[in-house]
Amino acid sequence: MTELFATNLSIITKRWPIVAAAVKSQSIDHLDAHLVTGRNQTISVNGIQLSSRHDRLAEAQLFIDTLPPNTNHVTIYGIGMGDVPSLLTDNPQYQKIEVCIFNLAVFALLLCYTDQREWLSHPNVSLNALPSADVNFPNISITPDLNLISDENATLRDLLVLELNRSFSNQRHQIDDPAILQRFNENQHFLANDSDALQLGEKYNNYKMIVIGSGPSLEEHYAYLQKLTAIPSNNPIIIAADTALRGLLHHNIKPDIVVCIDGLIGKYHLPLESTQDIDLVYFPRVDPEILAAWQGKRYVAYGTSSLYDSLAKSIPRLRLFTSGSVIHPAIDLAVKLKAKEITLLGCDFCYCNNKSHAFWNDHHFTEFEVNTKTWVNAVSQKVKEAKHWLINGKGLRVTTDLNLRAYLRYLERYISQHPEVKFYQASLSGARIRGSQYKELI
Repeated sequence: MTELFATNLSIITKRWPIVAAAVKSQSIDHLDAHLVTGRNQTISVNGIQLSSRHDRLAEAQLFIDTLPPNTNHVTIYGIGMGDVPSLLTDNPQYQKIEVCIFNLAVFALLLCYTDQREWLSHPNVSLNALPSADVNFPNISITPDLNLISDENATLRDLLVLELNRSFSNQRHQIDDPAILQRFNENQHFLANDSDALQLGEKYNNYKMIVIGSGPSLEEHYAYLQKLTAIPSNNPIIIAADTALRGLLHHNIKPDIVVCIDGLIGKYHLPLESTQDIDLVYFPRVDPEILAAWQGKRYVAYGTSSLYDSLAKSIPRLRLFTSGSVIHPAIDLAVKLKAKEITLLGCDFCYCNNKSHAFWNDHHFTEFEVNTKTWVNAVSQKVKEAKHWLINGKGLRVTTDLNLRAYLRYLERYISQHPEVKFYQASLSGARIRGSQYKELI
């Protein structure tokens, strides 16, 4: 380590000895780091610059300008080159500045080659090496640090990215979207005449339920599900996501309920001719051709967003939690049906085994060949191009996309709000789901 490192660390040791011990134990040998020079100098770590090389202070001020007016306390997630905390300490308005380290090795590298004494010694600053997974507000997220995050802080990174992208994500679900309103109108007959999903509580009363997504790890459990459903005797209720159905029926597994919420789901996703005795729970955005061709009984539900408020007033129906994934309302339906134990299969939120979905990649297409191949090729390309990651049940990084990470974190938040229900995940291949326990299915 360098003389600069020792100087910086001496301040940390006096103020935050536990943080100092953690930093001192870090090795930086595995980091691909070098100096980058423009109008200013910065450090590149593993191909990511810790700040602008053109005008570092202007960039830092842009971060600070995102804070609400009259902010007194602020949490900084990540450090970059230290410019943001340094500027904040120059302004007496900021009376409490919590700086959260996202990667101890990267921070140790920064201390080796830059002088961070100004903000480290400021009395308004606190330094945290173990930030909680709960996001503090108001905050500043230093973008390079989000990309250089350690495994331990991956959950917090995902929650911060959710907040940063919230307004953009909501653009797809505007209550005055003409396409959405048109679909609602197209489905008025179904909405008015089909049963409320709440009535399923009169039909199903087993407190054990299985919720099935179409993630690749579902393939690990086809044999288990075949045995389970071959002898229907007080079996758990099986609720499946729409895109899992074709694979399930191909393996002679018939779920009790299928949930469909997406207006982009087409006939090629669902073997509609084989849906006898399967209950469908659907949202008003589902293609009316799907509804007309469904062979089993249909039940209506709405999401909890304001998008459905007007419909809920005119045609009241059960409202189910959703934040982008069909898995959300499938799980909430199980909870609304008074499940006490929910086992998750194929709820991966990542591309384990280098696949996006169970069954689809390996299936030989027939009558739905053209549309299905187009869809499968598109999602297979997404798998190849995936550059984001999360931690799976084995503690390993596995590729994913931003939307899948978001679905996972929203689910974990939902699980934390339902301590009365035990959640189990049946595979370690998919994402580690906080709040659930691993259960091996035999």
